[in-house]
Amino acid sequence: MATELTENQTGFLNGLKKQYRKTPLPSIRQIAEDLGFKYHNSVQHYLEILMFQGIIKKIDDFLYLDKNLFGLKIFDSRVPAGLPAQSDDSYEVFDFDEFMNIDNERGFMLRVSGDSMIEAGIHDGDLITVDTKIRPTHGLIVVAIVDGGYTVKYLRKKGNKYYLKAANQKYNDIHPEHEFKVVGVVTGSIRKF
Repeated sequence: MATELTENQTGFLNGLKKQYRKTPLPSIRQIAEDLGFKYHNSVQHYLEILMFQGIIKKIDDFLYLDKNLFGLKIFDSRVPAGLPAQSDDSYEVFDFDEFMNIDNERGFMLRVSGDSMIEAGIHDGDLITVDTKIRPTHGLIVVAIVDGGYTVKYLRKKGNKYYLKAANQKYNDIHPEHEFKVVGVVTGSIRKF
């Protein structure tokens, strides 16, 4: 049965979350070093408490922090943008990394500058997720290097030649003259109000 964590236990847990997120936890010695603990017994004690509470799980002989620690709640009911409606309290835990299906080895994020992709819902200041392992094909939004500069645009193909198209009629198509390389495919966009 879970009980509330003490202030010290919560501090230890926050240190683990910040340092390791979803990676397997390292040795007690390494945790002690990373989190500034003098005594390994203290680390062992805190780990045992967090395991008992179900906050740390053992999977294939490795210890992991419960993935629900990193998500936000998404309530099952929808909120209308029109007239108000009743809501229920059931929810699922939203894990951003899992939702975007991307990790550090295959992708990265970039902040967008400009309005050339506004009709695709990508605005100035948005963060976009870019997956370097997806094969770029006609019609996908990509990040590309064109003649020495980076850009985000739709990838288009005419005949056997690729070009880039903006999602804003103010901008002309980009037909690379020299250098052209697709860095990755855009898989999502995040905007903060």
